[in-house]
Amino acid sequence: MAQLRSQRRRKSEHWHKANRALIALILAGVALLGSFLFYPEIETRKELARQLEEEQAVLRSEEAQRALHRREVHLLENDPEYVEIIARDRIGVMKEGETIFRFDTPSTKAGQQPPR
Repeated sequence: MAQLRSQRRRKSEHWHKANRALIALILAGVALLGSFLFYPEIETRKELARQLEEEQAVLRSEEAQRALHRREVHLLENDPEYVEIIARDRIGVMKEGETIFRFDTPSTKAGQQPPR
């Protein structure tokens, strides 16, 4: 009788270990399936985040350009000295007794650096 009980316990322990292993395999399968399902979504999210960062950089650049234009408009509307300086520079007119020095940089093609 005692021998029969010990055999039943051994069989029950084997089934218990087998059930644990089966549960672990099922959980690993579910995790693997979940990772395969969500991986494209994660990659799409990363790509969208990269695009958002690029668009925000463009927006910051355009906002800085807009601020410069607003400043120039304000100066053109409210500062007669600035208007005079701009007009004289573009037309190339100088006042009596004034000497103009121009330092033009040589034009470079795209991708080339100016000579040093």
